[in-house]
Amino acid sequence: MIEPPGNSLAASQGKRVVEPGDDIATGLRALLARIAEEVDFNDAKGTAPYRLGMHDGLRFAEDAIADLLRRHGHDAETVDRGVDA
Repeated sequence: MIEPPGNSLAASQGKRVVEPGDDIATGLRALLARIAEEVDFNDAKGTAPYRLGMHDGLRFAEDAIADLLRRHGHDAETVDRGVDA
């Protein structure tokens, strides 16, 4: 069974996608990690056109946040995946 990474509206997550951290870079790194979990969850569901579209949208967000962090001197990693276009 495939389990989603979480639900940002769940009370157990404090109605947040991720913890904001003490500064913006920490919050963005946490968001980057959550997006990676969402990409992996989406990819585990297959490669139907809808799923590939979701993958592309999530990868856009992942790449944009990683680039923003890097441009401001912070470490940020992304992972190439088999379904990347």
